[in-house]
Amino acid sequence: MKINVDSIPQDGLDVRETIDSHGMSLEEHGVNFIDPIDAHAHLTKSGSEVFAEVELHANVEYTCAKCLAKYESVFQKEFSANYQVNPGDVLDIDEDIRQEIIVGSPMKAVCREGCKGLCPNCGQNLNIAQCEC
Repeated sequence: MKINVDSIPQDGLDVRETIDSHGMSLEEHGVNFIDPIDAHAHLTKSGSEVFAEVELHANVEYTCAKCLAKYESVFQKEFSANYQVNPGDVLDIDEDIRQEIIVGSPMKAVCREGCKGLCPNCGQNLNIAQCEC
């Protein structure tokens, strides 16, 4: 999301953008977006500072850390950021969006509360059936 700071009026600027997550290297962090990310930012400028309030929303697919089943969830994140700028600058907040997605994603995604996981001996998904071990 790139914004020319000179285009931000006194009362602020609303920017909506659909972001393709494929170029953000999120898969290595266990985040696989099903749809593009819907991003909305409200930007205000005061002197040499820009304040951004950003909302992110998308459907994401995770792999359960216990049973390895894939499941879908809705990713939602709100964050604020301040930027020091000069007249004529183009503000690029894509890296901040990427970092907020990583921080806002679960460290160990679990398909549901109480997931029983896999049998350590035979690998049976214990949510589906009991094993014979």
